[in-house]
Amino acid sequence: MALFPPQPPPHDLVPDGSGLRSAQALVAGDLVHDDDLASMMGPRIVLAKREIPRIRPILVALAARATGASQVEEEAQHAAELLHMALRVHDTALGREGGRRRRVARRIVRRSVGWLSGNHLTLRALELSRHSEPGVLEELLETMRSFADAQALSRELLGALPDEEDWREHADAHTGALFSFCCRAGGHLGRAPVRQLAALGRYGRHMGRLWHVAEDVAVLDHGDAANHLVSRAVAGRPALPVICAAERDPRIGAQWAQLTANGDPAVAHALADRVRALGVAPSRAVMLRESWAARKALRALPESSYRAAMERLAAEVIKAGVRPAGAAEQ
Repeated sequence: MALFPPQPPPHDLVPDGSGLRSAQALVAGDLVHDDDLASMMGPRIVLAKREIPRIRPILVALAARATGASQVEEEAQHAAELLHMALRVHDTALGREGGRRRRVARRIVRRSVGWLSGNHLTLRALELSRHSEPGVLEELLETMRSFADAQALSRELLGALPDEEDWREHADAHTGALFSFCCRAGGHLGRAPVRQLAALGRYGRHMGRLWHVAEDVAVLDHGDAANHLVSRAVAGRPALPVICAAERDPRIGAQWAQLTANGDPAVAHALADRVRALGVAPSRAVMLRESWAARKALRALPESSYRAAMERLAAEVIKAGVRPAGAAEQ
């Protein structure tokens, strides 16, 4: 059976609520602009304008201000967004060597970021972090190690149905590592003590898990769910709603394996319906748990409007509306 037509992964369909908007407004004077970010990316990549705020620079700025930074450097924000782009490239390129899915993935990479590789983006992030506060470079290197762990796990999971522990391990080494970098890098800008840095890292990790699930739930509820599940299966990326649904219907495991093997559109559509019916509600329960854990981590920080904004962000991701980037403001 033929694979779905190649399309960019739906990373731009994410929670968009008042928490994210208000956080952006609070640190608006600190945030890097898209034009500056595009210049950091280089001439071979076109950075799309976004209606939905970029959460990664916002997290850097909030964490920096919450720990007493008098200003928020651009380098740490740029490094965070470059890491995000590099992770997207590597995610898209995953798949079995020599197979048709690998060729499809390469076409996706060429269309979404030209010929620019994830390694080039990562090296650019390293260059920028050298000029930031001491500690940011070390945080970036640790994040890169986590990304490598996530990619290795994805390869191990190709063709297998992951369990919740696999999902948590992948989320922590993937979006959790990225968000933890954002928050800890901001803490370094604020010269935060070790206890506060650790708290920021925990907050970022739980926010990363929350966002990891929110992307899947958003697409299942509002996007092209079948094509999304194909992209997850091909990349070996654990999708919590699929895991939760499989616990309630063992037949879903066989459908997932079949989807990984041939990307059959009929299987994908049937699986999407079952996952939506059985997996979204328990996934939202996990999101509630991770939201609470993220807010709890922030108790180590002094009270401020910035800490409050981080708390609201964790609380409102789970109830915010979702829409594609570029859609008209509601």
